[in-house]
Amino acid sequence: MNDQKRLLLAFVLSGIVMALYFIFYLQPVQREIKAQQTLEQARTQENAPPPINAEVSVLEEVQNTIAQSPRISIDTPALSGSFALQGAVFDDIKLKQFYTSIDGDERVTLLSPQGTSKPAYVFDNWGYSAEHANQSAHKNTRWELVNGTPKYTKLTPESPVTLRLRTQDYQITRHISIDDKYLITLKDEVTNLRTSDLPLVRAGVSRQHGLPEGLTNFFILQEGPIAIVDKQLTDLKYAKLAKKKLTSTQGQSGWVGLTDRYWLQAAIAPQGQEMRADFSYKNINSEDIYESRYVLEPVILTPGAQITSIGYIFVGAKQRAVLTSYMDTHNIARLDLAIDYGFLGILTNPMSWGLTNLGRMTGNFGVGILLLTLFLKIILFPLNNASYASMAKMRAIQPKIKKLQARYSEDKVKLQQEMMGTYRKEGVNPVAGCLPLIPQMFIFFALYKALFITIEMRHAPFFGWLRDLSAKDPLSILNVFGLLPWEGVPTGF
Repeated sequence: MNDQKRLLLAFVLSGIVMALYFIFYLQPVQREIKAQQTLEQARTQENAPPPINAEVSVLEEVQNTIAQSPRISIDTPALSGSFALQGAVFDDIKLKQFYTSIDGDERVTLLSPQGTSKPAYVFDNWGYSAEHANQSAHKNTRWELVNGTPKYTKLTPESPVTLRLRTQDYQITRHISIDDKYLITLKDEVTNLRTSDLPLVRAGVSRQHGLPEGLTNFFILQEGPIAIVDKQLTDLKYAKLAKKKLTSTQGQSGWVGLTDRYWLQAAIAPQGQEMRADFSYKNINSEDIYESRYVLEPVILTPGAQITSIGYIFVGAKQRAVLTSYMDTHNIARLDLAIDYGFLGILTNPMSWGLTNLGRMTGNFGVGILLLTLFLKIILFPLNNASYASMAKMRAIQPKIKKLQARYSEDKVKLQQEMMGTYRKEGVNPVAGCLPLIPQMFIFFALYKALFITIEMRHAPFFGWLRDLSAKDPLSILNVFGLLPWEGVPTGF
């Protein structure tokens, strides 16, 4: 009882110390930092044009950039935006069904064109070499709309679009279609216009300028370049890629992309071919640029020959059912591994599936979490029961052990021999109470990972103050459970 009182007192004193630390140290420091930032912003704005509303400024920035090149609009039940005819670059995509905040009306933006504050885009092109195909999105490779005019043409699930690119050596007719989710299909008909053999390379790129918004930087989560080659997963975090600069993997074609907690932007190569996946980092004009690229083996076209090649672009949410459906219907290799199940995937994967289905069945993911935890406790009951039984036996023989310790206090070797003899006689294993806890540690770590990566929990409410099960609990002992005006887990910590 005294030990419990001391433990409780330690918790209370620790909470008081942390609260005082936050009040008298962290808050003044944060106020000073904010004041300094405000001062710097004021100095910057002295030489800037007349100020305008920040939200309007960002919107105008994107609109002005988009207006600089001919574009085809995109409108589906899941996506909105446009893509540029210059280089056939997909660089303007918003998710219609996901919002940046639980109370806001601003939709999640996944792709933004160059010239905006956070450019991110995907393209898939042909060239004489990998570098030529890579650069074709930035040079004068102006695709033409075969029918209609860009201003009045829209890419929807019911209305595909056909483009054409003609050079002195080859012609590409690209049929672009899109489904009602997140997959864009690029069906290319490539014709050799030379009177001699023509080697061509197809390459797809997913590129990010700077780090994306909302990066968690959490060690259990993959955020950065990702690829499937030979049906095997290869990935790197942004920070690690910045140190390595370049890394490559070769094998049977799959796909490459950039991913974070919930979203994926990927260039999917024609399946069943030889492919090289490159992750690269460059600093150009003091701007960090992260890139995932696939490069197919060169194909040689004889004079007048024509081939058909089908690739895809994925831009959207990492929803298990959607990813697995694309694997089945389009034979895309291991697209489900875009979801970061981790090294305990054999446990995390079914837990995520169970959590998703329980949440949908009950209509509340909080109830789903409780039910899943209950199921796990029932499954683990034999282990826990064995652990409790072993600990009970250990408590029962403690009087005998204490007598042995008093009798052989001067002879440690004899004490150990007598203790082991007592354990054998009573049928007690000293470590049996701890061993069942080891597998449970992995199981509940997998459960935590499942809670963290399941997109269906994003902005899902439970009850009362718990309005977003994917966010931190706003109440804690540090803010006296909401009575004091700061976050439950202060940013400083």
